[in-house]
Parts: sequence; structure tokens; C-alpha cells
Amino acid sequence: MGALLWDGRLRHILFPLLLLLRAPLLFSFGERTCPNSCRCEGKTVHCDSSGFLEVPENISVGCQGLSLRYNELHTLLPYQFAHLSQILWIYLDHNQISTIDSRAFQGVRRLKELILSSNRITSLHNSTFHGIPNLRSLDLSFNKLEILQPGQFHGLRKLQNLHLRSNGLSNIPIRVFLECRSLEFLDLGYNRIKALTRTTFLGLQRLMELHLEHNQFTRINFFLFPRLANLRSLYLQWNRIRVVNQGLPWIWYTLQKLDLSGNEIQTLDPAVFHCLPNLQVLNLESNKLSNVSQEAVSAWISLTSISLAGNMWDCGTGICPIVAWLRNFRGSKDTTMICSSPKYMQGEKIMEVTRNHAICEETDYVLTETPLPTLELTSEGTAEPTFAPTTSSPPMPPTNTLGPLSPFRPRPIPHPTFPGHMSKNPRDSPVRTRPTHIPPPEIEHMTLHKVVVQLGCSSSNPWWDESAAKRVRNQNKTSAPSFKSIT
Repeated sequence: MGALLWDGRLRHILFPLLLLLRAPLLFSFGERTCPNSCRCEGKTVHCDSSGFLEVPENISVGCQGLSLRYNELHTLLPYQFAHLSQILWIYLDHNQISTIDSRAFQGVRRLKELILSSNRITSLHNSTFHGIPNLRSLDLSFNKLEILQPGQFHGLRKLQNLHLRSNGLSNIPIRVFLECRSLEFLDLGYNRIKALTRTTFLGLQRLMELHLEHNQFTRINFFLFPRLANLRSLYLQWNRIRVVNQGLPWIWYTLQKLDLSGNEIQTLDPAVFHCLPNLQVLNLESNKLSNVSQEAVSAWISLTSISLAGNMWDCGTGICPIVAWLRNFRGSKDTTMICSSPKYMQGEKIMEVTRNHAICEETDYVLTETPLPTLELTSEGTAEPTFAPTTSSPPMPPTNTLGPLSPFRPRPIPHPTFPGHMSKNPRDSPVRTRPTHIPPPEIEHMTLHKVVVQLGCSSSNPWWDESAAKRVRNQNKTSAPSFKSIT
């Protein structure tokens, strides 16, 4: 009984003490649920635009998302977020952060998204991100980074998106992305990069989109990109690129979009496009192109969209290959191409001026159109194909100024014939394919009669003798009018 009494008195004394001891803990837990000036929704805490000078301490340990955007943070301390072991994303953009301790992100191994853009970060220790191996997205754009440390992204095997736009980077360390084997998006635009090496993108087997616009490249060799075997889009606009070449050839099957606008390209190397058989979108605006070769446009076999405005187009005959290609192109295209020369055509639209001034022959466009379903022959005097006429239009008179050619050798022609027109020379069209209702010209009747007469002059004819043969030969020299009268 005495023991029970003592136990009851003890409880009576200790219980209030326990309450007093637990009260601060409960009060603290309540405060950590949602800091002052923040908005909490479930397990996410939004502390945007609240004037914080440092990371609030009273954040619930169960927090999975923390936004501290648009504040006045300057420094991230060691183990700054270590108590938030369940955190999945942290937004710290648009602050004044200039210093990040190498251990600032220790203890948040579950973190998948980290945004540090629009701050004043000048350098990062190479182990800054080593403690967050599950990171999927890292945004360091719009800072003042001038160098990336070797091993800067070591261990980030699950990283899919990396933003480094608008910094002061002038070079990329060798193999810096080697362990980013899951990276699909890389933005290095708006930096000061002048050159790349074959090891720059080593390890990026899954990269699909690469931004290198607004840097300081003057030359691009596509042979530097063979390790990007899954790349779909490459952005190189607004550099200082004068030359784009292929180097050692390799077929880049995956590339579908290429942006080279805003550079200083004067000539297109056909070899580049021969290695891009699946290219769909090509932007060449605002360069210094004056024309495009037939070989180059012939390599544009899969394009669905092209942009060519803002170049220095010369509206002479050299413009004809690109004009012919554009007239036949059925995809998205810019038709506001303007002539820069000759002077009397400046400011005129290329597609209109070439048509109005007949700069390009109609036959120049025919070969780029749907192939004709007629017989194709090749004459001995030219490698260009000639097509049988498909209409009943009468042939045009011959225009040979060099005298008649042998009837057994087709006459070379400057252009292949095209639908709706006959060849200028009747002998250029295969006789066997000519419609039977077309009346042959009179000169062919003369030739036919000559052949008939000569066929009759043989030793098997009983009235044939040498004097008769001589009379026939003399008659053939001057008998053209008489044969006409015979017919």
C-alpha cells in the first residue's frame, strides 16, 4: 500500500513536469509546419518574394517541396537542408546567392530538381552536387560561372536536364559530362565558348537536344558530334560561323532540326547534308549566302521546313537551283527572300523577279518535279535524258545552225524536253514513240523517197547497169525539188 501511494504521488509530481518539457517541442513542431510569411500546401512550402535573408529554419521535416524564389539569400551554408531528408525539389532562383558551400546539399539524397538560376554564382566546388545522386534536373543558368571544374557533375547518372545558359563559360573541360549518361537536354547557349573537341560530349549517349547558340564559334566540324548518336535538335544560331564542314564522313541518322541562322555562312558544303538523311527543319536565315548549289539542294531529301530570308542573294542564273527547289517544295518555307544583287533588282522578291525576268529557264524546274511516266532515252551526244512527248503538238522547226547531223546519230540538246512541248529538233524525239496521227514533216518524205529509190538500185534488177547507177547518183544531188513534186 505504501508503495502504491508513493507511486501515485510520483505520477502526480512528474506528469506536470513532462507536460512542461514537451510543450516547447509541440510548439516548435507547430511552427515548423509552416514558417511565417510562407504558404504551405500539403508537403510543399512556398516562401517566394518574402524578403528572406537566409533559409528559414522552422520548416517541417516532412517537407517534399521548397520554393524560396525572389528573396535576398546570399549564402548557402554547410548542411543547409540536411534536416529535410524527404525533400524532392528546391527552387532558389532569383536571389543574390554568390557563395555555395561544397556541403550545402549534403543529406538530401532524394532531391530530384534543383533550380539555382538567376543568381550571382561565380564558381562551384567540384563536389557540390556529389551528395545528390538522384538529381534529374539542374538549372544553373543566368549566373556568372566562368569555369566548370573537372568532375563537376560526377555521380549524376540520373540527370536528364542541365541548364548552363547565360554564364561566362569560355571552354568546357574534357569529359566533364562523362557520367551524365541519362542526360537528354543540355543548354550551353549564351556563353563565350569558341571551340569544341571530340571528347567534349563524351558519355552523352541519350542527349536529344543541344543548345550552343550565342557563343563565339567561327567554324563547326560536324565530325565533332558523332558520339551524340541520339541527338534530334542542334541549335547553333547567332555565332560567328563562317564554315560548316563534315570532316570525316559519318551518317547522322537521328538529327532532325538544325538551326544555323544569324551566322556568316557564305557557302553550303553539300557533304554536310549528305550526312543528314533525316533532317526535317533547317534554318539558314540571316547569313551571307548568295546562292545554293544544285548538289546541296539535291541533298535536302527529307526537309519539311526551311528558312532562307535575310541572306545576300544574287539574282543571277546562280540562284536557279534554289528557286527550282523552292517551287517544287511542298513544306513550310519562307517566300520573302529578297535580291541583294544585281543593283537593279535589289529589294525585289526572288521568286517573283526570276519569273518576271525569265532568269531561269522553265526546263530548269522540270527535273525537280514528279518524274514523267514516259520512255527515257540517252542520246550519244549528251548525258542528259530525253523524254518522249506526251501531247499531239506539232514539232517545232529545226534550229540547227551547224548543218545537218548524221541521221543515225541523235542531235545533242541543251535541255531535256518537258510535258506539253516537243523538242526543238524532230530528230531529238524517238521516232518509234511518236503518236501515229502526227503528220511527219516534208523533209522526211524526201528522205524516204531517196531510200526507196536506192533500195531499187541493186544488181538483181534486170534493167540495172552502171550507167543507170551513175544517172541515179547525179539525180540525187539535185533532185530535192523533183522529189517534192513526186509526192
